[in-house]
Amino acid sequence: MYFDRNSYQKSVRRAREERWRVRGRARVVHPKYGAVVVPHRSNYSALLNAAEYWGCEWTDIRDAEVWAVSDGTAVVMPKEFCGRN
Repeated sequence: MYFDRNSYQKSVRRAREERWRVRGRARVVHPKYGAVVVPHRSNYSALLNAAEYWGCEWTDIRDAEVWAVSDGTAVVMPKEFCGRN
């Protein structure tokens, strides 16, 4: 069986970009890392986005609280999505 690493990496990147482009917003609060507002489709996706922003594994912040906020609330985006690679 042939495994195309490039294709896999593209699908991972596409999934990540889709997670960061949803309209919903959530504030993720963790005692160690603080609080951040991220895109929110589900609590799980909010945890994934917060962990990516904080540079940790999502399993490290499973005890974080996820709170919905209004759609107009500004989101903190990773530098790759801000044109600052």
